[in-house]
Amino acid sequence: RCKMKRRRKTRSDKFPLTRHATGQYCKKINGKLYYFGKDKKLALQTYLEQATYLHGGTASAQRVSNSNMTLKHLCDLYLDYQHSKVRAGDLSARHYNDQIYSLGKFMSFNGKGRKIKSISTVDLQNYKRKLQSNHGSASRLNIHIGAMKALFHWARRNDVLQDIPNIDAVSRSKIIHHEMYTFSP
Repeated sequence: RCKMKRRRKTRSDKFPLTRHATGQYCKKINGKLYYFGKDKKLALQTYLEQATYLHGGTASAQRVSNSNMTLKHLCDLYLDYQHSKVRAGDLSARHYNDQIYSLGKFMSFNGKGRKIKSISTVDLQNYKRKLQSNHGSASRLNIHIGAMKALFHWARRNDVLQDIPNIDAVSRSKIIHHEMYTFSP
């Protein structure tokens, strides 16, 4: 008779995530800590959905080149990333909803199916001019421009896109504060 050695189950064999001091479930992958939220079941589901990508198995297969990526696909990737930050508690739901609205306006102006490589700096400046004509508030205009810039900065930082339009050519509007007098002359 052959006796099989039983290996003691370690904590990582039972459940792949550990609980962080903040109360969120996390996992260290390639030296970086990833958070998946406070709910145990939801955190495990999120981890399992993203595990292949995070461990590097299909990261290159999921990457789309600049020539093939549409504006809708890029916005969806960015909003999925932002939604994971909301679930982890790193971003407010209000800010996330503002981004959805702002990027929706940006997609409706440029077209959802438009290829990223065909978006030029002039298109971005035309978008800003359209926003200026429709919005009286400079702070609201800055929210829309900020969401657009954040989208392209995120795409470059996370190796989603190699080349992006020159978004620095589109500046935010200056907010002018008018002094309110208590008494009239």
